[in-house]
Amino acid sequence: MYVACDASQLEWRGALELSKEWVGINEIKNKDDVHSLNQVAFNLPSRLISKIYLFRTIFRGSGWGFANDPDFMHVSDSPEYWDEVGTKFYKKYHNLDKQHQVWKDLVISGQPIVGPLGREWKISFDGLKIPWTVFTNYPVQGTCADIMVLVRVIFRKRLRKESWGDKIKLVTSVHDSVVVDCPTEYVDKVVRLFYDVFAALIPNIKTIWGYDWETPLECECKIGVNMKDMKKIVPIDKTS
Repeated sequence: MYVACDASQLEWRGALELSKEWVGINEIKNKDDVHSLNQVAFNLPSRLISKIYLFRTIFRGSGWGFANDPDFMHVSDSPEYWDEVGTKFYKKYHNLDKQHQVWKDLVISGQPIVGPLGREWKISFDGLKIPWTVFTNYPVQGTCADIMVLVRVIFRKRLRKESWGDKIKLVTSVHDSVVVDCPTEYVDKVVRLFYDVFAALIPNIKTIWGYDWETPLECECKIGVNMKDMKKIVPIDKTS
């Protein structure tokens, strides 16, 4: 049986953390349905469009880009329409907008962007076109990659301490997902272990990097006989 552990909304949470965007952070802490809220706030036609839009606009897509994107052009093929949505988005999440402007100034001045966990990104600027989608992407993706490295390390260390740990095989790790091959009788133990790993992430970030991470980090687990046919599962003690 495959067990896949996915970090919940990792890119969005990473972007919120890097910008200390408290509107978004508090939405997560309050367990709000962010996509439904934004559907109303940005006058979008469905929760699904709102969800896709959020994960695309983290990296500062242009109105023209959305107007010519097959996922969005059926809503509107007007760049002005999507620019207006973007204005509403960054008005709501204003600290994220401020952080993007800070990164822009660093890139234009030839300075590196330095992340809170020690990574640096030196992004070239040709003096003509500001590479918005590049410098808004690298710090988020790089920081989130460090988080997932920590997930794998903690999970592996804790797995080795279990008497049944040698029966679990790490299969792959892609972006925000870790997949293991697990005998059926150990599925709940592995899922419980993944949840415990994520519960321990923020204290471990403080211990390793000396950084006070404030955005909740959570996971979802799925199981299946292959990677195509999987269903969500939670530990037994979380089902009540």
